[in-house]
Amino acid sequence: MATKTERATLLTYEEAAEILRIHPQTLRQWVSMKKFPHLKIGANVRFTRAMIDQYIKSTLVDPTCIVSQSSQKDSQDCVKEEEDA
Repeated sequence: MATKTERATLLTYEEAAEILRIHPQTLRQWVSMKKFPHLKIGANVRFTRAMIDQYIKSTLVDPTCIVSQSSQKDSQDCVKEEEDA
């Protein structure tokens, strides 16, 4: 039998939003648009810390490939520039 520390703690909207430093309503919108991983337990939505960490890692922007908003370059151009260097 798993001990309490081995089990994933299930977080509410409010708890997950606090970790992400966003408003709980924003998180609710992301879930309804299927933009954020979540667990559905009956009518309840819950999150794990691993889900939050995975989401944060997936949104990481590589600082060596930042392109200004006025530029029309895409990520392919960034890769090509690095290869040319």
